[in-house]
Amino acid sequence: MEAVAQQPQAQSVDQAGRANRYGRDQRYFDLMSYLVSNTVSGEIMAIENYSEMVPLMPDTDSKIETIKQALEETKHIKMLASLGKRHDYGVKTEIVEPQWLEIRKHFSEAVRKKDLAACLIIQDLMTETMAIVLYTTLGRDTEPDTAQLAGLILQDEIEHLDIGVKRIQAMLEKDPAGVHDSLVWAHHRVMPELFSMISTSCHSLCDELQVNCGGIGLDSIGKDVETLRIDALDAYMETLDKVGFDPKVTMPLIASMSSYGVQPRADVRLRTDVVSKCSTTSSACC
Repeated sequence: MEAVAQQPQAQSVDQAGRANRYGRDQRYFDLMSYLVSNTVSGEIMAIENYSEMVPLMPDTDSKIETIKQALEETKHIKMLASLGKRHDYGVKTEIVEPQWLEIRKHFSEAVRKKDLAACLIIQDLMTETMAIVLYTTLGRDTEPDTAQLAGLILQDEIEHLDIGVKRIQAMLEKDPAGVHDSLVWAHHRVMPELFSMISTSCHSLCDELQVNCGGIGLDSIGKDVETLRIDALDAYMETLDKVGFDPKVTMPLIASMSSYGVQPRADVRLRTDVVSKCSTTSSACC
């Protein structure tokens, strides 16, 4: 009983020492616990996605490349878990937040349909773009250890995005209508889930980590939720442009994201003179 009674005091001493070492308060470490755990969930999902996608890849080289991508995501998980240990905050190495599970379901549905374009769009474009935004943020506004680690992982994620862009560009040349339909299908299922996680409110994850969800604030790393959401939307728009998707398809998709509570900085993309349609081949949006 005496040891139990002394535990909170020991914890507070550890927290004070940690704050002195890094010049950060408890809110910062609660935020990092939440962000890193959610990031690990995304990396786990990526491993499962890449592994499930391998049989759909058209040749041996692309299968090997996809397996390599999955292996790199496993490295990221180990690096992030080690970061939490070094800074004495909890990191969950399993998927907790339900949005990741929903994205996995949609990805598996694309696999069942043998829709390789949708698989690549979900994992190599949408998810990787969001990962790049997160790791860029962690690389700028955190203590040196986290910033260095984020920078290392960021390079892998940029490479994964580039791989996805090249793959989709090649598919667009062969079947532009089909690939655009895959984009529309994936967008309406995956992007709402990804953007709902750009938040400091959570349910199951905060309980699992035993952190005060209401006390978490992105201001601990010099950000606010609205800015991060706009950064993510702008990055997504840049990815769509980089691939070379038809603006007549992508502009209505971006415009629809106002329902997520975010508007892009580049409002020129939301011109009203663009025909509002969700597909190059049909009028259905999803």
